[in-house]
Amino acid sequence: MKEKGDNMNGRQTAMTMDIASIATERKTEFMTDYNIAQAVAEGDRTRFKEIYDQNIPILFNLARRLTETTAEAEDIVQDTFVRAYQKIHLFAGRSTLSSWLYRICLNVGLEHLRRKKGTFSSEDMQDTSIAAVEPDQKTLILRRKLEEAIKQLPDGCRTVFILHDIEGFNHKEIAAQLNLAEGTSKSQLFKARAMLRKILTGRES
Repeated sequence: MKEKGDNMNGRQTAMTMDIASIATERKTEFMTDYNIAQAVAEGDRTRFKEIYDQNIPILFNLARRLTETTAEAEDIVQDTFVRAYQKIHLFAGRSTLSSWLYRICLNVGLEHLRRKKGTFSSEDMQDTSIAAVEPDQKTLILRRKLEEAIKQLPDGCRTVFILHDIEGFNHKEIAAQLNLAEGTSKSQLFKARAMLRKILTGRES
């Protein structure tokens, strides 16, 4: 019995050590990002170039989904890194640098959309033209119609729709990113889907 108890205690100890190890590794990741941020704040341009290279693909992808052109997306990403460099001394290490940059990029993108509000002009695309083209072309046209429809959504609905249905974030993550309640995120997504359905089909439901 004693041997069995010793074995159980040993497994529990090992499990506790594994959990502690995971927690330590996670904390170390945050601290490493914090140290990198501090190095950049002190003038380490090489570290900042590493941050740029590691994060530009996902930031550009986000910016491109929020805007109409590649040029606009490039401007948003450039502005994101400028702001990040200016504010990196404020990075407290409570999240990863990637999450911090993503939030900045999202905010820059939303500012860009607000400045452009009211200037959107959608192309008329007749449904009858879709049936006459090849399958690949049909897919491309449908994708373009969806992208145009997304651009017509209000800022809040568009952002939540992109983050949830395209980028794959859950409502808890979106709420944290946008500093809003999970219920609000769910409501915005519901509205976004309903509006897209109406735009694309002309029907309420």
